[in-house]
Amino acid sequence: MSPVIITYSEAETRRIIEQAINLAVSNVINRTLSYDSLIDINYNNNGEIQTMSANQYEINSITREIIKEAQIEMQTLGEDGLRLNIGTMTGIPFLIGRGPTIGLRLVPIGAVSSDFVSEFDSVGINMTKHMLYLYINIHVSIVMPIKSYDVYSTNQVMLAESIIVGKVPEVYLNGGSIGEALDLVP
Repeated sequence: MSPVIITYSEAETRRIIEQAINLAVSNVINRTLSYDSLIDINYNNNGEIQTMSANQYEINSITREIIKEAQIEMQTLGEDGLRLNIGTMTGIPFLIGRGPTIGLRLVPIGAVSSDFVSEFDSVGINMTKHMLYLYINIHVSIVMPIKSYDVYSTNQVMLAESIIVGKVPEVYLNGGSIGEALDLVP
């Protein structure tokens, strides 16, 4: 097998994986996804956020749908195959993209898994940014007539983001201690 064919096949497989994930995420998220459906927020008597909890049922449901859609999209990899110019197969730089094309049939064997991550990030004295991410991990083994190889891809998808605003503190030490603040007094 020409290294050019393997490199081209791997690059095309990665492109198809990215396209499959993007289509799957777009199809699922455009339906009914909202921050409020993913996170349950409880307030105290003063209207301040007391607790936040993930709606695991909804998150798992969305994750399952995205994985299912991505697997369906991945099936087209084997059906469509790859088209490669004969000039490209030679590996000679000035012949790349030239000549008639031939079809390569690939047999994809793969798996899709996911991880859900919730992150909090300070964005000001009284503000916190909350982000919900879905990491989609895809492993595809491409089986060709003489050789097979593995393609791994991990994609990060932001499901939701929100800014939580709290009270402005009377004293702000920017992460320092009271002892450090007292050292500044003349």
